[in-house]
Order: sequence, then C-alpha cells, then structure tokens
Amino acid sequence: MRFFASARHILLACSALGLGASNLAYAANTGKTAEPTAIKRYLGDSDMPFSRAVQAGDFLFLSGQIPLNEKGEIIRGSIEDQTNATLDRIEETLKLAGADFSHVIKATVYLSDIALYEQFNKIYKERLGSNFPARSLVQAKLAGGVDVEIEVQAWMGAQNSPAKH
Repeated sequence: MRFFASARHILLACSALGLGASNLAYAANTGKTAEPTAIKRYLGDSDMPFSRAVQAGDFLFLSGQIPLNEKGEIIRGSIEDQTNATLDRIEETLKLAGADFSHVIKATVYLSDIALYEQFNKIYKERLGSNFPARSLVQAKLAGGVDVEIEVQAWMGAQNSPAKH
C-alpha cells in the first residue's frame, strides 16, 4: 500500500509541476476518469465508410491516399504521375487541417511492385524536401489497380488541437 500512496503523491507532484501525467494524477486524486481528448473528423469526398483524416488531440491521421484527380477519378500513367497525384491529395488533406508536409512524422507507402521503388523514391524525395518522416514501404495489391497508396500521420502541436465538444 505504501508503494501506491507514494506513486499517487509523485503523480500529483508531477501534475503540479507540469511534468506530464496530469490526467493520471487527476484520476488518482479524485477517483474520476480524465476527460477524453477531442476528436475532429475530416470527411472524404466519396461515400466510402471512412474519414479522409481524423485529428485526435495533437495528432492527425490520414487514411491511405491514392492517385485521384479533383473529380475523384483514378489517375493512370507512370509511377511518377501517380506519386505526384497521391502527394497532391495528401497535401490538400493536410491543408484542410492546417498542416503541411513538415508536420508529417510517419508515412506508410504501398507499392504494387517493389520494382517501382526507385522512381517512386525520386518523386517522394523531391516533394518532401528535407522533411523526411519515419517511413515503411511494402509491396501490396492495391484497390483500383493503382501503383501507389500513401498513409501518413502528422503532429499538429498543442496550438492546433481541435475544440472540445
């Protein structure tokens, strides 16, 4: 029991000093649960059952983006064309939430064929500049027969958190 009492006092002290764990300290002190983080959803242009992006607190999660034009039609052509179109769509979605590529902290890339890696990587590097997020890349069969799909997560910072509902 002494351990738990000490841990409670440490959490309360951390909370008072602004050192994090404030929600845990609040819960330990009052027996109540902390208020959940606000969530904001950015709906897509289609009737598909997912959001284009979801902001949860300081983080923004984008659904996988494929090469679509402004009319929502799939862009066919070279991997370079498809990569540019996919990154255009990601950039557009980030802007909706008040972010840009510099906010992206993680990317997951899906290519229809790993042989497209070098051409894809050239465009990816050009478009992201020096703001390289952590990244995973896998070969996969993709919806719509496209050659690339990219999913990203971004950190928005506390100043961009959505309003609580």
